[in-house]
Amino acid sequence: MATSLFGFVWAVCALLVEVVLFWFKVRESIKPIPFRPSIWKKSTDTILPQKLGGWWRSKNPVDEWLDELRHAVDFEQWELAALQLDNIKELNLWRNDPSSRSYDWGLINQRLDTIITAREEADLQAQLDLVQSGLVRNLGNITHPRLFNRSFAGTKYLIEEYIAQVAGSIEDINHSTDLGTQRKLDFLHDTRQAFGRTTLVLQGGAIFGLCHLGVVKALFLRGLLPRIITGTATGALIASLVAIHTEDELPDVLRGEGINLSAFEAHSHQEHQAKGKSEVGYGWETVLEEGYFLDVKVLENCVKDNVGDLTFEEAYNRSKRVLNITVATESQGGVPTLLNYITAPNVLIWTAAVASNASTPSLYGSRGTTVLCKDVHGNIVPWAPADTFRHWTSASDKDHKSPLSRIAQLFNVNHFIVSQARPYLIPFLESDMHGPSLFTARHKRNQAAGHIIRMVGLEIRHRLRQLDTLRLLPASIRRFLVDEEVPSASMTLVPKVTFGDFFRLLETPTRETLDYWILRGERSVWPAVCALKIRCAVEYEIERSYQRARSLKAGGLRRKASATTAAAMGAESGLLDHNGEDRDPYYHRTTSNQNFRARNRTTAGPFVLGGSGGGGGANINTNAGENAGGASGSG
Repeated sequence: MATSLFGFVWAVCALLVEVVLFWFKVRESIKPIPFRPSIWKKSTDTILPQKLGGWWRSKNPVDEWLDELRHAVDFEQWELAALQLDNIKELNLWRNDPSSRSYDWGLINQRLDTIITAREEADLQAQLDLVQSGLVRNLGNITHPRLFNRSFAGTKYLIEEYIAQVAGSIEDINHSTDLGTQRKLDFLHDTRQAFGRTTLVLQGGAIFGLCHLGVVKALFLRGLLPRIITGTATGALIASLVAIHTEDELPDVLRGEGINLSAFEAHSHQEHQAKGKSEVGYGWETVLEEGYFLDVKVLENCVKDNVGDLTFEEAYNRSKRVLNITVATESQGGVPTLLNYITAPNVLIWTAAVASNASTPSLYGSRGTTVLCKDVHGNIVPWAPADTFRHWTSASDKDHKSPLSRIAQLFNVNHFIVSQARPYLIPFLESDMHGPSLFTARHKRNQAAGHIIRMVGLEIRHRLRQLDTLRLLPASIRRFLVDEEVPSASMTLVPKVTFGDFFRLLETPTRETLDYWILRGERSVWPAVCALKIRCAVEYEIERSYQRARSLKAGGLRRKASATTAAAMGAESGLLDHNGEDRDPYYHRTTSNQNFRARNRTTAGPFVLGGSGGGGGANINTNAGENAGGASGSG
């Protein structure tokens, strides 16, 4: 309360100072004029208004660079504006000063000096010990949001230098010739398991969900896109598009050029000819008459045109990205709420994405959808466990865990990047990394209203959660206003939308709207780039080094297990060919995954090193239906 009062008083004082400076500036800019009636009349009619108008229209450097920051079209332009603002506001002095009460700067400074010394002296053992002893994403509280909202362009230089040195030390270990391949692989495998992994969660959005494309594009261009991607509703469509494409194909998709919108265009043209109304006018008429905006059949055609008949397992083998789609059924038994290449390997991706979307009756009606899969002969048949699907919420079933918790179990995930685009939540949310506050940036005063709205929204969500805990919240309200709970550390990205954007909710996607929403999504990521580098740079360097070490000797990476036994296990589970060689030289499935593919058959045997996501030990004997890959990680 005291802080808010102080901020208000400070703003009022700043406004008074600006008024005083305004009059001084006017007096200095207008020279004395001899008193002559004709000249005085002319000066008061022309000179004074011109001077006042010019001063009013002129912008100070802070406002100019703030406009540049808000209207940037690429990250380089945004970064230049952010650096200029830091210089003008002298925030670079804060970045240069390592001390802060928000993190243990003494610990970070000491570890940084030790790592630099070990690298200069080429002390490999010291580097191994230092990396292993600091495998914590939030070591010394260096990921605290306060450290990334004080400056426009980044955080303390000490933190950035520390992360860079740790990543460099891992690279030195990876390229060292003094360590044997097996020991190097064991080290990288254990550090990968201990540090954990990151997933990108794309949540809902209707037409706002196209912002997810911009989020993925910004992360991909900065080298920050995780290999594990999760989608819900519209986010499931975007996640499917991303997960089925390789690194070389993604740039065209993320520019919107690789997305087929012919199904939407044909539907829009047909309805426009039939009723002769504008696109938005027809959309509102359909909602009022039919109760929904778009027939789910159109959505099915669009998703199928872009994804094809790939299954979860085929997409994983093609792109090496792990796709997760969250769904739920009307009945409580049998079907997992999370579909991926482990829990539903033979399910067609496009049917799972449609099932996740068709659960929104206000947009796509209430017609049921059928989830399809491929049988052993490659024929497309209905998925045996399938039932009527509806969207999953944290309050849908109190007896089952969140799908995000399931992801953490399966893939050793302990960090979530959440892209939130749900129209009914956006007005009440703000990105975790939003930059300096209103008074620091001297931004327009009307943004204070946005902070008040977000405070009200947080209070409403808190009260709704309390009612939901007491089981007093109606199902219809619970469905839309109670969101999934993230089980671990997370970062939320929220696109900034205007009031007019809500009138575009019923627009049919076109090439122009794709470009518009992609840019919106990119702008939500740029302020968080520095924070994401601090959180994920070490993880991604471990991942690259681990995959490189595995590729050097893919056939011999076995930990205390004979090649004969491993080949027999692989041939039995279908992962190795008749020569005992892995079909996928970069990503091996673990014993627990093999058990799952063998229909939950438990098998005790030697542990095969190379599980795509984690550590573990020997002789794992796990029922994959309960915790597939939970100990060893997958993907």
